Amino acid sequence: EVLKAATGLYNPVNQFLLYDCDEILQDNQSSDEEIEPSLSSGQAYILGDEICTKLSTSRLFLVGAGAIGCELLKNLAAMGSGLTVDADDGCIVLTDMDTIEKSNLSRQLLFRDHDVGEFKSVAAKAAMMRFSADCNVESYTSRVGEEEDGPFNDEFWSSGCDVVMNALDNIEARLFVDSQCVTHGLGLLDAGTLGPKGNVQVVVPHESESYGSSVDPPEPDIPVCTLKNFPYEVSHTIQWARDLFGGYFHRRPRQANDHVAEMANSEELSTFATSLIEKLGEDAALDMAKELSEDLGSIPFIVGTADTCDPEYVQAVKASSLKWAISQAHQLFFLSMNELIDKHPVDSLDDEGAPFWSGTRRAPKPLRFIPLDSEEDEVSAQQVIINERLSQFVRSAARLRMEMFISPDNGELSLIEPEEALKALEDDAIEKYKKRKSKEILHNLSGGGEQDAVSLILDELNGAKTGASFMPHFNLADFEKDDESNGHVAFVTAASNLRALCYSIPPADAMETRRIAGRIVPAMITTTGLVSALSCLELVKLLKGLPLTSHRNAFVNLALPFFAFTAPLPPEEISGMDGKTHTIWDRVVIKGSSKNPGQEMTLSRFLKKVQQSVKLGDNAEVSSISYGPYMVYANFLHSDDEELLSTSVLDMVKEAITSEDDDDFVESEERKGASQPEDSGVAVAKLGQKKYIDLSVTVEDLETGEEFELPPVRLMKGGIGR
Repeated sequence: EVLKAATGLYNPVNQFLLYDCDEILQDNQSSDEEIEPSLSSGQAYILGDEICTKLSTSRLFLVGAGAIGCELLKNLAAMGSGLTVDADDGCIVLTDMDTIEKSNLSRQLLFRDHDVGEFKSVAAKAAMMRFSADCNVESYTSRVGEEEDGPFNDEFWSSGCDVVMNALDNIEARLFVDSQCVTHGLGLLDAGTLGPKGNVQVVVPHESESYGSSVDPPEPDIPVCTLKNFPYEVSHTIQWARDLFGGYFHRRPRQANDHVAEMANSEELSTFATSLIEKLGEDAALDMAKELSEDLGSIPFIVGTADTCDPEYVQAVKASSLKWAISQAHQLFFLSMNELIDKHPVDSLDDEGAPFWSGTRRAPKPLRFIPLDSEEDEVSAQQVIINERLSQFVRSAARLRMEMFISPDNGELSLIEPEEALKALEDDAIEKYKKRKSKEILHNLSGGGEQDAVSLILDELNGAKTGASFMPHFNLADFEKDDESNGHVAFVTAASNLRALCYSIPPADAMETRRIAGRIVPAMITTTGLVSALSCLELVKLLKGLPLTSHRNAFVNLALPFFAFTAPLPPEEISGMDGKTHTIWDRVVIKGSSKNPGQEMTLSRFLKKVQQSVKLGDNAEVSSISYGPYMVYANFLHSDDEELLSTSVLDMVKEAITSEDDDDFVESEERKGASQPEDSGVAVAKLGQKKYIDLSVTVEDLETGEEFELPPVRLMKGGIGR
């Protein structure tokens, strides 16, 4: 509220605001016994010794050490979490695979300038040790995900943590953590922010719905046609420019590196051209050949010694890069704009008879460089702006192009002065406008035969042979938003603002471009402080074992301001056989024989165990068994297969994973057309490390033919029980 008053931003709280959470207080007043002084002695006086002991002895798993993660760590340390002698009794387990960037420092309070480049989890632990040296913290840099082989395996989820606290920034990871909490019966606290907006969701084991039960839909992507031809917001032009950066300075140099050997061997060019057409199609193959010709047919390879100490080579690289940058600017902001207007004239109508250029569609304006002393064209004030922005684009693009040949570590070798870019544009202007490249004949391959296409592609590839014979290795650029000296944001800003000028869209400065291109999630430290505090209140409730009605999901918007608190919803009831119901938290546990704990259960015995466990009568039987996306058993195929019935369930699951026979029962409907997430050998190896396997079992009512899915059936391997 003080910041609102000082800045004039957002609406102040214009009423009395009270948040009452007295349900976390002690049921009875504290006794007169003296409380030992500690970091949380005041907390013990208010909440009681019992909850403070639980805080110090619980193993809390904090996923993420960003803005919310830093706030949560600070709070947990102040609350006395992990303050035990034995880390097995109480500990904060922290993981984050990201490293600290400069832009993080404004809102991630545990980090300082000297931490930039360090892993967030490592730096956050070090910061905690500075103000709570006795706190037990285990920090990891591992990703939490389904396909990861890190420390967070089934054993960790089943016995390595008591409560999970999410401080994540993506839905995929949230859903995975949520699934593990449901599978292992763990409490989950999920917090998120977006600028002044924040939310906290609490998942109470066996009592509430899960995070995945009511997850928000993902934000829609910008349509490709909008990015390519019809932008109407500066975010569209910035995303287009960001994609352009990736294509020019990462995809293309990697493409050249991958094919340089084939380009150097002239005998294999025709075979290579044919294979390109087979893989990509004629148009895409020709585009790729043109790119290879541009990148590998460049002048620098045939001038000088390809040595950064050779001034002749460096100058040749600079001249070639400037020429390339000017060519790209002409193609992007003049030729392509003209082509679009030729295809859809300003006064054209759409299929419904309405003006084509209406609504969000804006007719583009082609941009070209006109020298200030031009006698043919009038130079307006608007043209001066166009010239300046074209110069900025050429300067930044040529610099990054140079760094494909010359390592960025060589400092100022690749820097291009504004005067150099302007001079190159002026020298190029007369030649370019005489040739009138906008009227070049475009080859349309759609109706041509394969031989014609191969000839055209070979013409382009032949132009790449000279440069390829030197076997160069291009440097790749990964977009880095926080380094102001690398020219990455400068290129995206210049390209975006030129495209915005084409479509009469207000431009964006470098800071706004950095935020959008770098996908920086807007964060306010006041919002993260609020949702972290609310998360810690819900943590106390979870550890106290309070009923579901005492918990609160929170939804806030500090800008409006808006505060809403709702009790978590109970889990959805899923219909089963004979009117029975179950929820996502239920499991049917099947254990092996205690007399032969090392013996794996056969399919026949498993079917009988399931029949007994869920009390299926004679009028029902197991119709199918699946493990993830793999169908293991189907009664219409295998009910009379004595050999299969005597096979262990574990061996059947392994066979289903590794089998290539999808005509019978390997693949379920959900898996058809989907890509294999990991190698089958890896999946089988992971299966061998599990103490149990969760199976999806469907039963059939033999009288009605209706099928019902049971709760997940957990088969304990080798008779090992939990």
